[in-house]
Amino acid sequence: MRDSARKIILGVDRLDYTKGLGHRLKAFEKFLEKHPEHIEQVIFMQIAVPSRTDVKEYQDLKEEIDQIIGRINGKFSTANWAPIRYIYGCVSQNELAAFYRDASIAMVTPLRDGMNLVAKEFVACQIEEPGVLILSPFAGAGETMLEAIVINPYKIDEVAELIHDALQMPRDEREVRMKHLRRREKANDVNAWTRGFLKVIKSASPTVQQDLQSSLIPTALDNYDDYLSKYIGNAEKLALLVDYDGTVAPLAPHPDLAIIPNETKRILERLSNCPDVYISIISGRNVENLKKMVGLANITYAGNNGLEIEHADGTKFVYPLPVEYEQNVRYLLRKLQEQVCHSGAWVEHKGLLLTYHYSETAMKLRPALIKRASELIEEAGLICARAYCAIEAKPPAQWNKGRAAIYILRTTFGVDWAERIRIVYAGDDFTDEAAIKALKGLAATFRVTSTPAVKTSADRRLANNDSVLMMLKWIDSFMANRKPRE
Repeated sequence: MRDSARKIILGVDRLDYTKGLGHRLKAFEKFLEKHPEHIEQVIFMQIAVPSRTDVKEYQDLKEEIDQIIGRINGKFSTANWAPIRYIYGCVSQNELAAFYRDASIAMVTPLRDGMNLVAKEFVACQIEEPGVLILSPFAGAGETMLEAIVINPYKIDEVAELIHDALQMPRDEREVRMKHLRRREKANDVNAWTRGFLKVIKSASPTVQQDLQSSLIPTALDNYDDYLSKYIGNAEKLALLVDYDGTVAPLAPHPDLAIIPNETKRILERLSNCPDVYISIISGRNVENLKKMVGLANITYAGNNGLEIEHADGTKFVYPLPVEYEQNVRYLLRKLQEQVCHSGAWVEHKGLLLTYHYSETAMKLRPALIKRASELIEEAGLICARAYCAIEAKPPAQWNKGRAAIYILRTTFGVDWAERIRIVYAGDDFTDEAAIKALKGLAATFRVTSTPAVKTSADRRLANNDSVLMMLKWIDSFMANRKPRE
């Protein structure tokens, strides 16, 4: 059984430039610097199998890795603990299987790779306490293992934060992800790979190959039948989770002006009365304001990015926060109003959150105001989260739209929710990326943006609110006309 006192982060690689060991170790170092609460609580075990030891460049690489490990261990070690355990050499299959089984996190983060079977071996050995797979998109496995946490290994700071998030991930989310990963690997055995490979070779043409390549790029959907009809199929239930501002309602200079269009509201109301559809709106607004703006009875409202949730039957959930949190919010509200609420900038008090708006501020004044507002938020012990022409001040809690979405689905549909329902998520903001990432591989996800420079983990992009309305119309028609379940 895994040692609950110290969690294991595992890396298994050949000692090769392409594997990104240096980047991974530096990310772990940054993780310990930014989150010292994990000191003496985790062990990073790196197994490095010797490769091309007679080549000078590989000898230099080993020396570089040795120096990085020595620096990190020297910097953070205590009398009873060293952060990195380094095994330079081969281990037996039985030993490796035990390491896979006991690891809380497996880091498969090459800079460039082929398939990389380590990711699949880790999944196959996760038979007890479910762990988390952190995977690079530059490994072939990254294209199919969608429930893994995918991260660019070159982004050291982001990898460091992701390690922290993975260690804090709730068990139910880990179980859902690992169950889906195991099921896919069991189905995609050597026979399945052979059949698929031969089929592609047989049918391949320049046009087919071009289509396959373009399908990997998130673009606006021209034909929902090609995507959503196959996904939703004849599922028991469809859960539709959407953001409000910028998704079902257009963005506006002031939150009170962001009115949901009548046609969109009518379709949402019709879908909410469909027995096979469940709707939840997850927003940065507080629940009471969200209910007022939407005005529908048979749906779940999640306000303050999921910190407060109210179901249609009246049951409520409020994320537990420290007693002093409300006092910190009031203090921060006063400081923001005194120092940075001018020149068109203002602060919105949402109860659990504060949002600093600067959409009506002149461009040349924004950098200084944003910088000072961010400083005040951090000084008050809250976390800054960027939004559209705004900064949200959030509690330092491991809770976001992603965790809220998982909580809503589990409490509504039970622990086997991922087995029984299909999920569609759509959102336009930075805060929605948390939900998009949490539901990766478990849902059809959409980012509402027409800007190619906006990076997203979503499966597809929707250009604007009209595209969202078109999707809702398609779902309404599909659910009304699909064949009854047997």
